[in-house]
Amino acid sequence: MSILIIGAPYSYPAKAGVKGNVGTKGTRGNDGVSGYNDTNCTNFCKTPPTNGSIGNNGNTGYNGDSGGKGNPMPSADINLGVVTGLTEIDGGGGTGQDGGKGGEGGNGGPGGDPGNKDPKGECPSASTGPQGRGGQGGNGGRAGDGGNGSTITAWYTELRPGGNVIARTFYGSPGNPGAAGSPGSGTSNLGPGNPGGPGNPGSASNIIVRQK
Repeated sequence: MSILIIGAPYSYPAKAGVKGNVGTKGTRGNDGVSGYNDTNCTNFCKTPPTNGSIGNNGNTGYNGDSGGKGNPMPSADINLGVVTGLTEIDGGGGTGQDGGKGGEGGNGGPGGDPGNKDPKGECPSASTGPQGRGGQGGNGGRAGDGGNGSTITAWYTELRPGGNVIARTFYGSPGNPGAAGSPGSGTSNLGPGNPGGPGNPGSASNIIVRQK
């Protein structure tokens, strides 16, 4: 017979980070200026309009939440009664919660509007600026620490021939670090965030086997 005593597991990771805000729009270009040539009585492009500037970088994604500490090993006595064969008891704290994923970086801001053509229409048209760079992804949340152990007592009334009780303990395992957030979209991007840091194991447990 095998008995496992462990803290209840988490069924979901910690909250993920929110996507970063979109970058602001680029600066508008300068308007074109035309001139007049008195010699041949014609208009000409004196200063062409300029293109809009590149949009601003998207904002960094928000960090994921840290994982919660694992649930402790329940503290409860076990009554085995008459033991006729091998009985194995394993106990320890529960696994910590996984860290939340980092939020996606904000998208690059739209490019600035082009400057207007000159009033006489002699200059070539300018272009809208390119989209800004996608923002960096947020960092993943730290892994939750493993649950703490406790002490339980396994009672038996009699060990028959061939009967044996083996008790083993383990440390509650930390959860998984949150994944790094991906960068936002844009002309290029500032890269992903960093994964979350590791958690620590829980404290030790103790299983005492005694006869009633």
